[in-house]
Amino acid sequence: MSYIETILKFMPKSQALCFIEGLRGSESKYFQNVAKNISEVIEKSPAIYETDGKGENVKPVLHYFWGNVDIFITEIDKFSREHFGYTSIGNGILEAGYIDLDYIFESVPLINLDFNFKPLKISEYKKKFEG
Repeated sequence: MSYIETILKFMPKSQALCFIEGLRGSESKYFQNVAKNISEVIEKSPAIYETDGKGENVKPVLHYFWGNVDIFITEIDKFSREHFGYTSIGNGILEAGYIDLDYIFESVPLINLDFNFKPLKISEYKKKFEG
């Protein structure tokens, strides 16, 4: 699977369509680099249960955002669309649990994969969201 195919699987449809247009445009090198970098992160990411015992010291590998919704993926299941991570839906709480990307993309179609994500520890995000 190419790195472009990999990253497109982790984007909602609206963002993926714009991303494909970007690959065809004058800034295609930028979009190729984004695809390569994020697909490498995805390939090297911890598998399900791999961060058990690390608690809030774990750093997420992917971040999605829209409005006051933030989703941080910490473990990727290479065999399904359900991953593990933390979500905040604007209520000041960051909750751990399994995250079904298909459900998220259907429920929040304008959510975006963060291309410029610089991960912090979950404990730092909890401080941010919960005060």
